Amino acid sequence: MAQVSRKILLISGSGRNVGKTSFTRRVIAINASHQLVAVKITPHFHEPSSGLIPLFVSDNYRIFQETDASSSKDSSLFLQAGAERVFYIQATDTSLEEAFNLVTVQLSPLQPILVESAALRTILVPELYIFIQKNFEEIKPSAVEMQKLADLIVYSDSGQFSIDPALITFNEKWNIPINDNA
Repeated sequence: MAQVSRKILLISGSGRNVGKTSFTRRVIAINASHQLVAVKITPHFHEPSSGLIPLFVSDNYRIFQETDASSSKDSSLFLQAGAERVFYIQATDTSLEEAFNLVTVQLSPLQPILVESAALRTILVPELYIFIQKNFEEIKPSAVEMQKLADLIVYSDSGQFSIDPALITFNEKWNIPINDNA
């Protein structure tokens, strides 16, 4: 059974270029006063760019702290948006839990964490899970399974979202707007 993780907002999506990073940046900006930590997770191993300081490296994962707030990389954009600290994790699916735990043990248990990753949902239940999908887009079967687990599905279209990211707030826990008409 997946562990339930408090203070974690998890964002994933139906694929590439659906607006995950844009949405994430806006959520960070509105919640920057809470000393939020952002984490970007990928299963792809690439050479680190300048600004990524290696913290932990093994054959199955690499964990970096982002220090460059001036580039166009997602992790740098999270710093620009106001995250107090940003971690970038490259990990195989089988080593993701170990890698993520190496990051979380460095943080205060009261500190809010925003994570952009689909795979992380397979190993933990976040306080809030948001799935982003382009309007009218068919999604692959693996994404359909992740969508079913979401607390909130947000539809994107050319940088616009069906839910304003500014409505996703942290006040001792992650909060989502409640539709009184539901």
